[in-house]
Amino acid sequence: MAQASPAPGDLEAIIQGMAAIPVQNQPMDEEEPLEYLTSAPPVMGITPIPLPPIQINMAEAQKMTDEDEETRAAKGSLKGSPPTKFDGDRKMVKKFLNDFKTYKFLNQKNETMRIPANCVALALTFIKGEHVQDWAHEVMKNMEDQLESTLNPMLETNEYHWDYFEDAFRDAFTNT
Repeated sequence: MAQASPAPGDLEAIIQGMAAIPVQNQPMDEEEPLEYLTSAPPVMGITPIPLPPIQINMAEAQKMTDEDEETRAAKGSLKGSPPTKFDGDRKMVKKFLNDFKTYKFLNQKNETMRIPANCVALALTFIKGEHVQDWAHEVMKNMEDQLESTLNPMLETNEYHWDYFEDAFRDAFTNT
């Protein structure tokens, strides 16, 4: 059943009711205006001390927001489509490396991609299958040995890790 339109008298009551609804940035009738704390409240007869005004440097505030976004990008999830799993098919070597490099580029601000040892470890997670698992395990073990060496430990940020991975991958899976 359809509802009837309000009578003119009812319409006036509705309009007056709507006018009583406070709108943002307009003072409400019959209420005290907002007061902001301008000094510390008096304590046992002690004269209040005026508080200094709060100043916000908008350039600094924006800089902090940019830094927060950069931090989130560095620690957040990786973007884009990861490369498809590489199972040892020699016809897919170039495609796998190109796809992973694109993925790496897209996520270059991410901590995983900025640290070469982590980047290699991530690439190894996409290399799966009975024909490649021993190779991947050996590459990971070699990198761990270099990182944990007591004589001459290599930093995880050393680009050698990625260069070694790329060369070893091509050597192992391309036809020469």
